[in-house]
Amino acid sequence: MLIEKEIQIAIERGQQIFVKNLDGYTITGTPEQSEDPLKLRMRTIEGAMWLYLNEIDHISRLISFR
Repeated sequence: MLIEKEIQIAIERGQQIFVKNLDGYTITGTPEQSEDPLKLRMRTIEGAMWLYLNEIDHISRLISFR
């Protein structure tokens, strides 16, 4: 699945991601490896949160140019 691949790349490279779920809610944060393969764990400015992968509509990696 493309979403899982993008998440894994972001975790490996320490990149932030932008996530839009099926309800239109958007979240920006840093993904972390989750023990549950059906969930995405993210660190945001509001704290840690978990999202089910099957509820994600769109994901984008935020790439910083240095």
